[in-house]
Amino acid sequence: MMSRKTVPYILLIPIFVYFGLFLAYPLYQVAQDSFFNMSMLNPFYKTWAGFDNYGWLFNSVNLFSIGSNYSYFVQSLVTTVPWLIGSVSLKIIVGLLAALLLNSEFLMGKKVYRALVIVPWAIPWALAAMIWKWTLNNQFGIVNSFLLSFHIINTPITFLSTPISAFITTFIIDAWAGLPFMIIMILSGLQSIPDDLYEAATLDGANDFTKLRKITLPSLKTVLLTVSLLSVVWTFNSFDFIWVLTGGGPVSSTTTLPIAIYNISFGDVGVSGGIGKASAMTIIQVIIVTVISVFYVKTLGSGEEY
Repeated sequence: MMSRKTVPYILLIPIFVYFGLFLAYPLYQVAQDSFFNMSMLNPFYKTWAGFDNYGWLFNSVNLFSIGSNYSYFVQSLVTTVPWLIGSVSLKIIVGLLAALLLNSEFLMGKKVYRALVIVPWAIPWALAAMIWKWTLNNQFGIVNSFLLSFHIINTPITFLSTPISAFITTFIIDAWAGLPFMIIMILSGLQSIPDDLYEAATLDGANDFTKLRKITLPSLKTVLLTVSLLSVVWTFNSFDFIWVLTGGGPVSSTTTLPIAIYNISFGDVGVSGGIGKASAMTIIQVIIVTVISVFYVKTLGSGEEY
């Protein structure tokens, strides 16, 4: 008969199996492939490359850096950072405002709105991207039709056809998809704040803004940091929306790091050693995400210092 001390370890076996098979081993394989020249033209043939693939990432003279002073990897990373900041910032700001509204005592039909909030998250992201692509079409999309009907604009807006508009549109749509998680988590944090704190603040003459600054935001610090970390990791790895909406264009304006990795590994099979180079890009991406995660974990663990 098993002792009570061994039962928890037995129950943890599925987690270790999952971690080993679906996380540790694939990551090890990617790290190994990053030191070889491999291509989709012949994935079973590989030659030792050492650190050449990593050097290629920062080499300004390669197939994709024509007309640019930066390598393809650096270009995609430079695109990823503002895209990530834009999407995550929207999720946090709009998510906080929406959660505050849904937690308000004066909002009618809160249960209905709370149920509707989950809809963007329930739709498969590839399908949602297709819906948005048709909705924003400059010839027969409903958004342009609405704006033209009310004479808000004179000519249709090409949301996905110019670099700047495509860049902004894609991170707004990505933020839209991530809002349900953000709203639900912040709303749960709001509901855990004791009402006594607000009642005491009211008796002391505090207004709504003071309550928000002195009670609500400090109480939500841990929740906001946690959801921000998760959002940064998920957004950094976002692929579906950009690929379906723009494919990384126009003129590589939405080619973030995940799109660039796909292009090198699968999209442009003519690249010498494409899988090895894409694996090196993936390892750098994992390192960046790990550094961000460690920073957030330390911030969460520091408690009163932040």
